[in-house]
Amino acid sequence: MTSWRRVLLLGGAGTIGAGLAGVIGGLAYGFAAASVPAAPGSGAVSVVLLLLWLTTAAARMGGAAVSFGIAAAGLARSRLWAIAGGALGGMVVGGVVKLLGLDAFNLLLGQSPGDITGAGEGVLLGGAVGVGAWLAAGGRSLRRGVALAALAGGGGGVLIALLGGRLMGGSLALLASQLPGSRLRLDAIGGLFGEEGFGPISQIVTSGLEGALFGGCVVGAIGLARRSLQSRDQEGTLPSPVD
Repeated sequence: MTSWRRVLLLGGAGTIGAGLAGVIGGLAYGFAAASVPAAPGSGAVSVVLLLLWLTTAAARMGGAAVSFGIAAAGLARSRLWAIAGGALGGMVVGGVVKLLGLDAFNLLLGQSPGDITGAGEGVLLGGAVGVGAWLAAGGRSLRRGVALAALAGGGGGVLIALLGGRLMGGSLALLASQLPGSRLRLDAIGGLFGEEGFGPISQIVTSGLEGALFGGCVVGAIGLARRSLQSRDQEGTLPSPVD
């Protein structure tokens, strides 16, 4: 199999893994928002479906950039390039999404929603997932590799929050607070930590969980695809049976 075909397969697998992370996160945020009885005129099912779609779409876009960055870095001799590949992919997609998002809000609503997630968060989270991919390589079991990737991604998410950045949960809470008439509320999450609304503890915890989920799913999917490719390569090297 050619190197670039391998990159396409591994990058595609990571994108699927990121989509799975988006589904889980979207359901979690959707049910949290739907549990707040402060949204007259908007059904709980609609809230869940909307956040599910939004979170999954964002995760797949970010996952594609980070996954293909990591997969392309695999062409280099050193696995450390996975960190740079993930960071570069995260920076590009984060910057583009933030630019388009701010422009769309300014065009449609005449105001900016504020400092939503962007290139800075993309660099940190993509780099953290790259670290997870590097740690997961080297003959470790898939389960241990996923655990290490989740730990690295979670650490990246916590660091983003501590530095004042935002991932999906923080961006949603910011949008809800900045847009007049918004019925989106994530207060139920803050209530779990004794906060009124989506406070700093909620920000740190959700960022860490998002990073862990994203990193574990992306690296896990890439690991499964890599194992499948290795098995296929080994089968191709076996001598064919002779009649």
